[in-house]
Amino acid sequence: MVFSTPTRISELSSIIQLNVGIIDTYFDSEGLASPSFDLDYPLDLPDTISQARTSVLEATDELSDLMLGPRQIAECHPPQHTSLIGIQAVIRWNIADHLGEDEETTFEELAERCGVPKDDFTRILRQAMSKHIFKEPRRGIVAHSAASTLYRGETGLKDFISIALDDIWPSATRMLDAMEKWNYSQDANKAGFNCSQNTDETYMQSMRSNDGRRKAFSKVMSYMQSRPGFGFTSSHLLAAFDWNSVGKVVDIGGGLGDTGKDIVRNTKATECVVQDLPDVIAEAEQEVEFDGRLRFMGHNFFEEQPLKDADVYFFRWVLHDWSDMHATNILRSLVPALKPGSSVIIQEFIIPPSGSVPFYHEKTIRCMDLAMKAAFNSKERDIDSWIQLFSSADSRFKFVNANVGGAGNLAVLRFTWEGN
Repeated sequence: MVFSTPTRISELSSIIQLNVGIIDTYFDSEGLASPSFDLDYPLDLPDTISQARTSVLEATDELSDLMLGPRQIAECHPPQHTSLIGIQAVIRWNIADHLGEDEETTFEELAERCGVPKDDFTRILRQAMSKHIFKEPRRGIVAHSAASTLYRGETGLKDFISIALDDIWPSATRMLDAMEKWNYSQDANKAGFNCSQNTDETYMQSMRSNDGRRKAFSKVMSYMQSRPGFGFTSSHLLAAFDWNSVGKVVDIGGGLGDTGKDIVRNTKATECVVQDLPDVIAEAEQEVEFDGRLRFMGHNFFEEQPLKDADVYFFRWVLHDWSDMHATNILRSLVPALKPGSSVIIQEFIIPPSGSVPFYHEKTIRCMDLAMKAAFNSKERDIDSWIQLFSSADSRFKFVNANVGGAGNLAVLRFTWEGN
C-alpha cells in the first residue's frame, strides 16, 4: 500500500531525525560527548538544546504509544503496577552508598553489604537497571550509572524519591477507596494517604509529628527550590512583579524564608514578613544582612491574618496543597487585614487546557494533579479554576493578570482587593 500523504508515524520519525541532527551538531561543535548513560556524563543536558530535546521527547513518546497499539495501551504495557519497586529498593536499602562511585562488585557482595538475600536483591536491582539506574557491565557484576550516583550521600533527591514512593505511591493505590469511603469529601484527612496509613491525621500533620520525615520533607523543598528547569527558583517571580514598588510583603506559608530572602535581597527598601507555623519558624535562620527588613512570625493561615494593611500578601506553592473548600477559607482569613488596592499574589502551577499540549506533557500534568489528590485531597488548577477560587472566597477579589513566562512551570497570578 502506498500512502499519498505522509503518515503520522513517518512525520514523527522525521521530527526525531531533524531534532537529533540539531542536537548532534551542537554537541560536535562544542566538542562534547554525545548523550549516554555512562558514569562520567553530565547530570543535565545543556539548556541550549532544550527546544530540540523537548521535540524529540514529545515525538518519541507519541511514536512509542502508536507502536504499542490499542491492546498494549489498554494492558498498561509495559506493566506499571510494579515498575517502581527497583528504585524504591535502591533508596530504602541505600544501595548507592554501599558501592563506591568507580567500584565494580558482584551482586552477591553488594547484597551482603545491604543485608538482603542475594536472589531477591538481584531480581529487584535488575529492574532498576532496566531504567538505567546502576548497570551490569558484565554478567553478575554491578557498577554505577550516571543516574545511580545521584543517590549517593545525603541528598534532597534521595528524600524526594523516598517520599514519592513510600508516601505518595501507596496513597495513590488507595485514593479511589478513600473517595468512596468518605463520600467524595474534600477534607484533608480523608485522602488516599489516610486509607494507606490507617490514620486520622492529615499528611502534613503526620509528617510534622515524625522528626525524620519532617526533616526529609524540608530537604525535598530545598531540592525542588534548586532543581534546574522546574521553575522553583525566584527569577521568574522577581521579574513578574515590581517588588520595589511596595513597602511591605507578607509571605504566608513561607517556610524557612528562601523566597522572602530573595525578595528583600533584590529590592532597596521592601520589608518582608515570613509567616509559617511556629515549629517551622523556630528553625528559620534569623537573617541579619537585611537591616531588619526581613522578619519571621508564627501564624496559622486558617486563622485571621494579624498583619493589617500590607501591600502584598503572597503565597508560593501553598494553595495547591488544599481542596477548594479549605483554600477558600485560607483566602477568607485574609479579608479583615486587606486595605483597598492590596495585592494577593500567588505562584502556582497552571494546568493548561486539555489537549493544548502534547501527551508527553499531559501525562506528567495529570499525574501531578492526582498526586495532590492522593496525598492531600487537594488539586492543581487551571486558570479559570484559580479565578473562580478567589471569586468564591469573596467577590471583591479581582483578577489582574497571570504571568506564565519564563522557563519554569510555576506561574505568577495577581489579584487585587477592591473592598473598603
